Amino acid sequence: MMATTTRVEAATSEEYLQLHRWMCMAKALDDRMHILVKQGRAPFVGSSRGHEGIQVASTAAIGADDWLVPHYRGLANAIVRGLTMKEWMLAVFAKAGDPLSGGRNIPGGCYSYRALKIAPVSQVVSSWIPKASGIAYAAKLRGDGAVVLCTFGDGATSQGEFHEGVNFAAIHRLPVVFVCENNSYAISVPIRLQMANPNVADRAAGYGIPGVTVDGTDVPASFAACREAVARARRGEGPTLIEAKIWRINSHTSEDNQLKYRGQDELDEAARHDPITRFTAWLIERGWIKEEDARGVQAACDREASEAADWAEQEPDPIAEQALTNLFGG
Repeated sequence: MMATTTRVEAATSEEYLQLHRWMCMAKALDDRMHILVKQGRAPFVGSSRGHEGIQVASTAAIGADDWLVPHYRGLANAIVRGLTMKEWMLAVFAKAGDPLSGGRNIPGGCYSYRALKIAPVSQVVSSWIPKASGIAYAAKLRGDGAVVLCTFGDGATSQGEFHEGVNFAAIHRLPVVFVCENNSYAISVPIRLQMANPNVADRAAGYGIPGVTVDGTDVPASFAACREAVARARRGEGPTLIEAKIWRINSHTSEDNQLKYRGQDELDEAARHDPITRFTAWLIERGWIKEEDARGVQAACDREASEAADWAEQEPDPIAEQALTNLFGG
């Protein structure tokens, strides 16, 4: 089933420059977290390098009253919703002021942010997909016009919850946009060992919904595809499955060594598909930013991330007596 053509106003240079800054912020935090792990100051990092383009494009396509249901690699998604560097670093150092989990979880692993309408993130792969459909079902029943953005990796599509969530959304024509960030690896398992058909978007036809494949390192194309899908959902025409083909630049996490299962040639190719580098060149080509100004944006974000880390590290730790606060038993 092909997606219905939707008339969406062209993005402005100001919007594209904001997308660029968000991507630079995500890279700065990612790079800083890797430094902190190597220094023994932070325990863990699940890198989002290579994912920034589709993450900022998809999240910028929804509105403030919409919902984000991200996967645990969705740092750039959270930044677009309004998460600050200081807030993220409070989570990295598991500090009491951490607004995501109160210092109870590994960075990015399991959290939520109600004020930003970020639904709970889970490390149980694909478990959040039916939740996204449930949130969209509630929005439809209330008639509040909200759209739900649900993101996940290609590995999640091999789980039963993917079928259950997408099928339910399709049956009830729910206002949800499913975005698969396909980096061709489920941790160390290549996509050829996950599925016979490597194109996740092809599965949409089985649910009777539009399937769209986009180059996730092409920010303008990704932004346009996501905005069209959101507009379609908001009109009551149901869900869309978007597959963004991307390249994972870093290892799965700081606990993983991708050199054990990826050759250097492949890693070099992944680096050549860095969405930030590609998008920066696109902006420079159009005269919307100068090369030195683009470097200045990244440098400013790097400084902010470093300062946020130093600040957060000195903040108070959680109090042991409050470990069970806001936890509920069955």
